[in-house]
Amino acid sequence: MRKIFTLLFIISITIAFSQTKNFSLEINYPMEFSNGNSSDLTGIINSKVKYRFLNRESFNIGASYSIDLLTGELIFQNQSESFTSHHFNLFGEIPLNSIKGLMPFLGVGYSTQSYFKTTNIYSDAGPVISNTEKDNVGGFNISFGGTYDILRNFFIQGNFQFIRLYVDNFITEEKIGFNSNRLKIGVGYRF
Repeated sequence: MRKIFTLLFIISITIAFSQTKNFSLEINYPMEFSNGNSSDLTGIINSKVKYRFLNRESFNIGASYSIDLLTGELIFQNQSESFTSHHFNLFGEIPLNSIKGLMPFLGVGYSTQSYFKTTNIYSDAGPVISNTEKDNVGGFNISFGGTYDILRNFFIQGNFQFIRLYVDNFITEEKIGFNSNRLKIGVGYRF
């Protein structure tokens, strides 16, 4: 009970003393539409923190950091994979005067993705070998979407993110690019 009162106190202080709301925290559910490999990825969670360093009446400009956690099963038996994506973006927001509370945004930035593939080999007595491989890839991203205010500081939001990642081809020693498309829907809090 003490934790709930502490959380409510912190929220009420940020509402009372915050003139401009430069920060926001978001929790989203990421849905992968194409991942460029053989797995069927399922979203676990996406979290994002935004900071608006330029607040004007007609537009906002800021920076954000977000992390996606996704998992999937490979088409081969006894193999699973998980992805952790980090996104560093610059974004712009424009409040719409015609629809109060709606704010579309556009962002561009850099993405890194860590890939973990686990292979389990079983015998009649149980698991014999468990091997995990890890790799990192990087590229750029473009995202667009919007937020809609439910309460003064709470909002719902959705955005679409196009991610272009590059991997090294070990045969030709060239960079190969592949696309990833994610839809993220969730809630947020401005403070």
